Amino acid sequence: MRNLKINILNEEGKLIGFQVDREIMNGLYITFDFTKVEKNYQNFKVDYKEPKESEFASVTLNMDDITILSTKLDADNHVQFVIEENMSLKKLRKVPENVIPMDFKKTIRTAYKKYYENTTYRDIAS
Repeated sequence: MRNLKINILNEEGKLIGFQVDREIMNGLYITFDFTKVEKNYQNFKVDYKEPKESEFASVTLNMDDITILSTKLDADNHVQFVIEENMSLKKLRKVPENVIPMDFKKTIRTAYKKYYENTTYRDIAS
């Protein structure tokens, strides 16, 4: 698998490559390779929570026009999504469940709404 990266400014203002496995749709990328996920945790100082039994734990990190959603399913299974402000919730609903299961879609939608929905309305009003 080739190394795909999205260049993102971190909190110190340095341009860092966020490693992704593939683009799911415009504005939404996924990383599930554990080595890449660990590297992203280090580079962006993502601190994930330990999952409780039979549920996954997610943590979000927002940096201006992108949100990183990290989910730890168990010790060896982690998944990360990069959500850009231009992602379409309508198109997300149409992504097949074998690509993104419903539980992940709900988590992505919640993160998107938390960081972008209110911003979009504020930008239009100003």
